[in-house]
Amino acid sequence: MKKFFPSSWKSLLAAVALCLPLTTVQAEVIKMKDVAGRDIQLEHPAKRIILADSRALQALQLVQPDNPFQSVIALDDSLKTKAPDLYSLYMKSQPQLAKLPVFQNPYMSDFSVEKAIVLNPDLIIFDAGVEKKLVGSGAMKQLAALNIPVAFIDFRLHPLANTTISIRLLGQALGNKKAAEDYIQFYQSRLDSITQRTASLTAAQRPKVFIERHAGMTGEECCFTYGAGSFGEFIRVAGGDNIGSALFKGKNGVMSLEQLIASNPDAYLMTGADWGNTYHQSIGVPLGYHADRDLSLKRIQALLTRQGVNVLNATKEQRVMAVYHQFYDSPLNVLVVEAIAKFLHPELFGDLDPQADIQMVHEKFMQQPLNGLFWLALPPAPSA
Repeated sequence: MKKFFPSSWKSLLAAVALCLPLTTVQAEVIKMKDVAGRDIQLEHPAKRIILADSRALQALQLVQPDNPFQSVIALDDSLKTKAPDLYSLYMKSQPQLAKLPVFQNPYMSDFSVEKAIVLNPDLIIFDAGVEKKLVGSGAMKQLAALNIPVAFIDFRLHPLANTTISIRLLGQALGNKKAAEDYIQFYQSRLDSITQRTASLTAAQRPKVFIERHAGMTGEECCFTYGAGSFGEFIRVAGGDNIGSALFKGKNGVMSLEQLIASNPDAYLMTGADWGNTYHQSIGVPLGYHADRDLSLKRIQALLTRQGVNVLNATKEQRVMAVYHQFYDSPLNVLVVEAIAKFLHPELFGDLDPQADIQMVHEKFMQQPLNGLFWLALPPAPSA
């Protein structure tokens, strides 16, 4: 005999169904805003991501440390060409990444929408610096017509403003808001602490700092430096007066030796990394995940003997520090701000321990053991 519900029961069930939360019948839409101010919607946490700047792999570790790369289906070649120590680290610890499709960095070539279609992504993550190029080439319009969501993140153009926005977006996109917010809380607390202390410094209390960008990367040349952005911003927040900020409106520029000598910096910073495989003539400071302290120290000392650099009071008195170059495009940038602040103002930041923090960030937030060397200051020269 066929069973059926009485009409009164049917009416009751229909009424109950209308009262049920929408999430029981439809997944909650994920609504996000990227660093370009664009509104983005995902029907579910992203499971097929094209990472159009592979240096953002570190950011994925922060928001999804248990299995950070499970959603990545393709990535660009910037990690291999720009950050070889990070590339070798990931290829060893995450060998599945070597099997993914690799394409040329969008800064260096036009992004292939055709290749993206074949990969069937549910999200493409770009560096904010390529937005204008993508719009100009028509790629953004094509991706929108194909209903392929695009998000822009930024750790390099306006890093101290956009890092937390970028981490929050990635946490939302991957469905792991808690991990993202945990790191954001740490990041913002450190940044606020440094900013509050340096805000009270007078102009006379802010040492004049020259920072040499990728010192020795292509040999003996000098002096490529940073403007107001990137490391220039880090120096300002850390309580210094970056000399290049007054000279270059953009992120970087080149100073002549004559300008450098005339500027008479109080402190000399340089960025370094292991560029030996890419630039065979490199005499840079090989900081990073495979760095050797003794070799790095020798390289700093050798770079300070270059003509023009060797006459500066800052180099004679060894008010010199080298820092890991890749912090310029990394969600870990607050750590180098800590290191610079402690270097410039050791008394003001006597309680700050950048080395303990970088260790903690790797072990707690990234679930990765820390190896290597990421900053190195010369001991002060003995008093005459």
